[in-house]
Amino acid sequence: MKEMLEKSGKQPTMRGVIDKFFRQMFDHTCQVLEVLDGKKFSEHCWNRNHQGLWTVGESSEDAIYIDRVLHNGNVWEKVGVNYVAIEGELPPGMSFHKSGALSTEMADKITTNQPNRYFATGSSFVIHPYNPMAPTAHVNYRYFEICHGNQPVYWWLGGGADLTPAYLFEEDAVHFHQVHKQVCDQYDSSYYPRFKKLCDEYFHIPHRGENRGIGGIFFDNLNNDHPEKLLGFVTGCADAFIPAYMPIVERRKDMHFTPANKYWQHLIRGRYVEFILSCDRGIRFGLASGMVKQESVFNCMPPAARWEYDDQPVPGSEEAMLKEVLKNPRDWLSS
Repeated sequence: MKEMLEKSGKQPTMRGVIDKFFRQMFDHTCQVLEVLDGKKFSEHCWNRNHQGLWTVGESSEDAIYIDRVLHNGNVWEKVGVNYVAIEGELPPGMSFHKSGALSTEMADKITTNQPNRYFATGSSFVIHPYNPMAPTAHVNYRYFEICHGNQPVYWWLGGGADLTPAYLFEEDAVHFHQVHKQVCDQYDSSYYPRFKKLCDEYFHIPHRGENRGIGGIFFDNLNNDHPEKLLGFVTGCADAFIPAYMPIVERRKDMHFTPANKYWQHLIRGRYVEFILSCDRGIRFGLASGMVKQESVFNCMPPAARWEYDDQPVPGSEEAMLKEVLKNPRDWLSS
């Protein structure tokens, strides 16, 4: 990471380094997903005019927001991805705290009556495999700046990666967590247990008393260390996603499954939708701030989902085993 830091006379340019990395992550991860599937993403590029209205971008090179979607592939039933690098001013009455993008503790540190000008960049992937034995995966890393004029006065990093299986394979859970722990431990031995706990707490559906999946890592408002170290940590986590997730898909994508397995996958996807609509801070912020093209906010939705009243699995079944884990998160790496 040190060689990536762009020197501007005195200080590293956080914005330039992390934005460049997120764009590289966006393109590289899409390429990996396309190679496995054999089908290409469709792409939509967007800019904003002087009135703040979204306009179609001529190319991805100058776009500030890019949507890509892969539908009905050979491995992926749907993949929704986006990349953003945008600056502007939040609407009147909106703050990063009110929108859910910044914690109360962090918001209290920003003592200014100036308008909330910002720069934000990041890349996000939500991957829904066709085979119910392969887990849905989510990965998202982001960077925010709050500015006075062109000068950043506060910045933070956030993101993480997690798995939502319909059928639980413990070796998959261990592998996914172990790969992320190895990255965390390179920077701080406290990171993995802290961020694993935050992931379990954040991806929780209170009205169900269940977690959305089997976790991973999640953090937000991260700015309490040297920028070079934090940039290295976040880029390391982002790079870890492919080796953490793709071997799992390779193992599961061709497994036999039944219509009953597909039915259960649709019920689990229903829980995924419930979380997005009722709990997800990023969705709320995207809708309220105007930073995201509105219909793009729901690019993460699964292609099909199902709801049934009192959908209790058969006791002792694989489905029941998963539901128990969703209600009581495990420490996957305990000896």
